[in-house]
Amino acid sequence: MVKIRIIAVGKTKEDWITQAIRHYLKLLKRYAEVELVEIKTDKIITSLSIKSVLEKEANKIRSLLKPSDLNVLLDVKGRCKSSEEFADFFENNLKRGYNEFTFLLGGPLGVAPKIRETCSLRLSLSPMTFTHEMS
Repeated sequence: MVKIRIIAVGKTKEDWITQAIRHYLKLLKRYAEVELVEIKTDKIITSLSIKSVLEKEANKIRSLLKPSDLNVLLDVKGRCKSSEEFADFFENNLKRGYNEFTFLLGGPLGVAPKIRETCSLRLSLSPMTFTHEMS
């Protein structure tokens, strides 16, 4: 069975979004084993540089990544795909031998360059702007 891991920097705070996540995880059970991992963000304070916050988050993310997974970064500057193209992406990579996919959603500051470099695809969910939690 296909395994999908979603690594999100930041916790979901809104109850209605949490309910929606549960709903979609339940729907996806028929097609894949899906795991959501939320990483606690460090408070952004003036004594910490953006680089050091991203570095801490990168270390947490890196500890969860598997070399055998196909890593996809959800990124506002990523490539938009239609539903058909996204389905083709899965099908083509399953044929190439991948059966585990990891989707990364960075925190409010994005992700460190070294995490971006480990991803096979940078994917934009939409040209529109969504809140972090909705993404």
